[in-house]
Amino acid sequence: MGHVRPFAEPDIPGVAHLHRTVFRTDEGGQPRSADAYRAYLTDVFLSAPSHDPELPSLVYEERDGRIAGFIGVVPRQLSMGKRHFRAAISSQFIVEPSSAVAVIAVRLARAFLEGPQDLSISDEANDTSKRIWEALGGTTALLHSLYWTRPLKPAQFALSLIRRRPKLAALAVAASPLAPVADAIATRMPNSQLYQAKPGVSAVDELTEQTVLAYLPEFVNTGSLHVEYDEATLRWVLARVRHRRPADTFRAAVIRNGQRTIGWYVYHIDPERVANVLQVVADPAAIGHVLEHMFFEASAQGAVAATGRLDPAFLQALSDMYCVMHRRGPWVLLRSKRTELLHCFQSGDAMFSRLDGEWALGL
Repeated sequence: MGHVRPFAEPDIPGVAHLHRTVFRTDEGGQPRSADAYRAYLTDVFLSAPSHDPELPSLVYEERDGRIAGFIGVVPRQLSMGKRHFRAAISSQFIVEPSSAVAVIAVRLARAFLEGPQDLSISDEANDTSKRIWEALGGTTALLHSLYWTRPLKPAQFALSLIRRRPKLAALAVAASPLAPVADAIATRMPNSQLYQAKPGVSAVDELTEQTVLAYLPEFVNTGSLHVEYDEATLRWVLARVRHRRPADTFRAAVIRNGQRTIGWYVYHIDPERVANVLQVVADPAAIGHVLEHMFFEASAQGAVAATGRLDPAFLQALSDMYCVMHRRGPWVLLRSKRTELLHCFQSGDAMFSRLDGEWALGL
C-alpha cells in the first residue's frame, strides 16, 4: 500500500501525468505542455497568496514512488460577526483508474477532511465525491447546490437545447431564421415576463479588489458567514477568473444608481452563448436593479440565457425576475465539527459564490 503526504514541487510531473491520464487532455485538442502544468500547479497550490503550510495539497504516493492520487487544497478566511474561521477548499480531486481507486479516493478524502481547518468545502463536486464525503461524515448544502436559469433570448435558447438532441437537430436548424423575430417579440413587449428595457442604473467600471474591500461590508449582513479577503488574495482570484477561459466573454461590472454604488456582478459567456454568473453582490434594497442590468448587458453581448448558483439571500429577487430554479450539479459539500458553520449554509445565512470557490481554481 502507498501513503498520503503533502504535495511538493517535485511531484508536479507526476500530478500532471495523472491529470492527463484521467481527463485525457491530450485528446481532441492542443495538449497542455509540461510548462503549462507546472505554472498552474505552482500558482494555485504552492504559491497562491493564501497558501498555508498547515493546509497543504495532498498526493497519494504508491510504494514505487508513482503518484496515484491528488487533491488540491486552497485556504480561505471566513468571518461571521467578530468571529473568524479557517476554511479549506478542495479542487482537482484526481485518482488514477485502478483496482484500488476506491481505497485511494477514500484515503485522500479522509486525510483532507481530518485537517486542522474549521470548515472543508467542495463546491464543484460530482456524485462520486458526494458519496465519499457523506460516507466520511460530510454533508451536502442543498440550498447552495441549487441553480437558476433566466432565458434572455428564449427562442434561441430553446433551439440551443434542441440542437443537443441528434434526432431534433434538423428541426433546430430549420427554425433558426425565425428565432430572432420570436425573441424580439418576447423581450420588447411591455407585458412580457421576459421584457428587457434599458436599465436606469449604470455600469461605471471594471470590478477591482479595492471596490470589493470597500463595499462588501455594506452589502453583507455582518452576522452572515462570508469569505474575508485580503487585497493580494482578491487580486489573485480576480486575475484567475479573468484569464481562465480566454475564449469566453468576461464581464465584471460595478453598478451605480446615480453616485451611489449599489453592487456588482461577474460572469463569463461560454461558446454556447450562456452567461455563467460567478457572483452577484448588491445592496439588498437594490438587487433587482443589479440583476436587471446584468441580464440586459449579457443579452446585448449575445448571451441567450444566464445561469448561476443560488445565493439564498436573492431567492425572492431571482424568482420575481422569472428565473427557473433547478438541480443540475455540481454539489456543494461541507464538513465541520462546528455546527454553527453548517447551520449558516443550511439556513441560507452564508454567502459563498462560485467566485469564492473551486471555479477560480480550475485549469
